[in-house]
Amino acid sequence: MGEFFRDFVAESKRIIWPSKEELVSKTGAVVSMCVLVAVILVGMDLVFNQGISLIHQLI
Repeated sequence: MGEFFRDFVAESKRIIWPSKEELVSKTGAVVSMCVLVAVILVGMDLVFNQGISLIHQLI
């Protein structure tokens, strides 16, 4: 168990943490992509919902 923690500490010292500017930039990109995908999925849902409603009306 002690070896695990020694390895953990050794590996965590090798981590290169991003700068604040880089972190904010990358976070903004991820949030923007999530919002874009959500908008696309909502749009597809609305289109498919209207299509299904139209099919139900025709039947």
